[in-house]
Amino acid sequence: MFLDLSTIDSFVVLATHPDDEALGCSGTIMLLNERGADSLVVYLTRGEKLYGTSSPDIAARRRQEAVRSSGMLGCKEAVFLDFPDGETGRHREDIYKRLYKLLEISRPDIVFSPSPIDYHQDHTTTAEIALKLFNRLKSFKLAFYEVYSTVRFSHLVDIAEKIDKKREVIMNYQTSLYGKPGVYVHATLGLNAQRSIFTQVKGYYEAFYVLKDSAGLDDVLAWLSYR
Repeated sequence: MFLDLSTIDSFVVLATHPDDEALGCSGTIMLLNERGADSLVVYLTRGEKLYGTSSPDIAARRRQEAVRSSGMLGCKEAVFLDFPDGETGRHREDIYKRLYKLLEISRPDIVFSPSPIDYHQDHTTTAEIALKLFNRLKSFKLAFYEVYSTVRFSHLVDIAEKIDKKREVIMNYQTSLYGKPGVYVHATLGLNAQRSIFTQVKGYYEAFYVLKDSAGLDDVLAWLSYR
């Protein structure tokens, strides 16, 4: 049930928007970086349509927050692909090509991605691209993490020792989280605590559905939705 972090020497986190990595898997990121793993957070979009219309100012502020977050998490580098917010579907092939080259070079042991059942369309498109890359490259494990929707998980990571730092990382995202990051802290850490039901040990856990072998999207969706 627990993800063996000792087997991970390098990893890539796909964050569709600045803040996804903080909400979804920042505790795990910090634990891996503390172990000395090579890490990379890739932000796919500018996040400029936070309030529905495109705003260069919003994009700039979210980028600044993402750079700070990456540093707080202990990552050596943050990569920005700068695709338009809300248009990952339209730019699917270009995103795939950019990520293919990046993963060919970095050759991570595992890639973390939002899940294909998250209700945000940009997130589900990211998951579908990640799955396609996983099936094509066959060189890394793929771990889907939770942002807005929960997942039927296969693995947990105990993040109790990083929970205060995770709170700080989420609070960093003042612009991205609509000026109310405290609400997101409450909800996200509450979800992390809820996972204690499955361990029977009071604490905080991040949940992932981890793929080791090739799988079709329909099979993944069927498993995640208990079909």
